[in-house]
Amino acid sequence: MTQQGPSAAQVPIAAARPARTLRVLMAHWDGGGNIPPQRALARELKRRGHEVHVLTHDTLASAVAADGGAFHPVRDLDQWDPARPRSQDEEVDYIMRHVCGSPAFAAALLATYERLSPDVCLIDAMLLSTLAGAVERGLPCAAVNHLAWNPEAGVVAFLSSISASLPGRAAGSNFLGLLESAPLVLATTYREFGAAAVAPPHVRFVGPIREAVAPASWPRRFADRPLVLVSLSSVFQAQNATLRNICDALASLPVEVLVTTGRSVQPQMLPHSESIEARQFVPHDAVLPHVDLIVTHAGLGTLMYGAGAGAPCLCLPQGRDQNDNAARIVELGLGRALPPDAAPQTIREAVAAVLRDDALRARCRAFAAGVSRFGDLQGAGDLVVNLARAK
Repeated sequence: MTQQGPSAAQVPIAAARPARTLRVLMAHWDGGGNIPPQRALARELKRRGHEVHVLTHDTLASAVAADGGAFHPVRDLDQWDPARPRSQDEEVDYIMRHVCGSPAFAAALLATYERLSPDVCLIDAMLLSTLAGAVERGLPCAAVNHLAWNPEAGVVAFLSSISASLPGRAAGSNFLGLLESAPLVLATTYREFGAAAVAPPHVRFVGPIREAVAPASWPRRFADRPLVLVSLSSVFQAQNATLRNICDALASLPVEVLVTTGRSVQPQMLPHSESIEARQFVPHDAVLPHVDLIVTHAGLGTLMYGAGAGAPCLCLPQGRDQNDNAARIVELGLGRALPPDAAPQTIREAVAAVLRDDALRARCRAFAAGVSRFGDLQGAGDLVVNLARAK
């Protein structure tokens, strides 16, 4: 499940107020896994004493306030509720017209920029028309990319088809090329999760940035058994059937299971057994140090959190960029993948195989030893501040 992170009040304030307060304008959409790193960055900038304004969907108004920011609605926008059931075609249509190519988001950013005169804008990588407009007008801005840097990925091809159709100087561009046209790109991923051999020097891989807090450890009920975390997105992706199959598969295994369901699935709707506990939300960092396996939809945030903690992953991708992410996990030797409609017996056999695969667990531990589990949040904040002061 995508983690929303602590509020500003829950994170210790360590930085002194800067000599000059900066005004930062952020623009993002309520897409699930794109939100935690951008909220963490907003909190980091607030801790430094800077002024943070956020242009986003109405569903995130309370989250913006909790982080200490000022919420700005997008006028004339067909709003998005990520917990509402919808077909895949409906989701794709919305993302194309009201996120990537949204004239309302693009106009709102320019109008808010004129009104606030921010020192820098931080724009979600999927707001293509918004980013293109900011770059074309020479606004001080950075793209925040929450997708793996993989030129061959299906999601990159999809986004490139949209960026190529944009008006103005962005016409004919591809997705990664459009991002690279910004003065700075904050890639909130591990470099290793992408497939590109090189990236321009202004593309900075800051990892899965979040505060290195230590929530209370999750209380174990069966400490002598392997612990399996099941997390299939915090937003609606028609994951109910897959979740039920996973619970059926795990019920007969000698494991302890924690299922986090997110906003679109009620825990009581899932099959239960003595070994399975289902909650709508649990901070994953309270669980990850003890996890022996993560069963996941292959959302990039969940995969990076697991890889940073040295936990193997069993991926059942539901859509979006998840097939690309699952394939990369398999390429890196950090887990396995199954189709989302895999039968309980198939899932059961895969879980058992991963839990007894000592070589896979060793590769996961080695990967974790070579990366920063919480990313470089301070470094990301420094990059934003330096960009703002260089204008």
